[in-house]
Amino acid sequence: MYDWDALWHEHEGYRTGFAVHHNDANLLADELSAKLMKPAQHPTDVAVYETPDKFILAGHDDGLQLLEVFKHGLFDITLRLVTEDEGLDEPALPYVEIHVDNLATEEQSVWRGAVSRDEEGRIWVGNRTLEEQVMPAMPFDELSFTDNAHFRDELHRVWQEDLPQLKPLIDAWFDHTDLSGAAEPHHYGDEARVQQICDRYAEIVRREQAVLSRQFSDAELQLIAHVLKNVRFEEAASCRGVWLAVETCMIDEELDQHFKVDGEALLLKMKNLSYSQEVALIEALSPLPASSTAA
Repeated sequence: MYDWDALWHEHEGYRTGFAVHHNDANLLADELSAKLMKPAQHPTDVAVYETPDKFILAGHDDGLQLLEVFKHGLFDITLRLVTEDEGLDEPALPYVEIHVDNLATEEQSVWRGAVSRDEEGRIWVGNRTLEEQVMPAMPFDELSFTDNAHFRDELHRVWQEDLPQLKPLIDAWFDHTDLSGAAEPHHYGDEARVQQICDRYAEIVRREQAVLSRQFSDAELQLIAHVLKNVRFEEAASCRGVWLAVETCMIDEELDQHFKVDGEALLLKMKNLSYSQEVALIEALSPLPASSTAA
């Protein structure tokens, strides 16, 4: 589910010593009043316990130590600019989408804000301009941790730091849209501009893949990779709906049994993926073209 070793080292400063009559990190369930969900496999590995509101990691580093990680803090925030119709009645294109996902609490929520540009060239998202650096109201009422200070601070950082980086893409969209609202063809003849677009695409994919690595198990990713060996995506629009190919192969080949995964749970997770997340999966798991692998 998570890279527990990475969490253990990332939060090193928050560990606390723990004294018990034995030295086995896998035998702390009673003392911690928690359920052992992942035992330590070797002396340097961490055992993971779970309670309704947190994970407790136990490991050895100058003695037995514990690290408490509250579930409401294990959220991911994904920002994207939507410029193509994805079947929503509103807001009108283009719009900004902020997606919050927390695998630990099994919660997710989306905020969308219409994007516009006024006569002075200022970009508006919802009822705020980028220059203001003041967030519009984002209640995220569906989330149990919506009022958590850490969540609100990170949401504010995304708004102040990440959102302004979309301004060139927003300006490009409006520059190539005529008065009727129809987008004109884009002509990217400048090599530096093409490289800039490629770099941004690579960064979007990298961020999405980091989220997906925590959302899917190794066995689930192996199953999806098996399906993608025989699926081709000739156009960008054809990348949508990867779950359909996975479902077909699971029915025909019983892949869920072969890879020992919960097929229904996997399909549910795949149906909830955004377009950019599906593209990230395809980029990560599709085999390279034959010409790319030739020596």
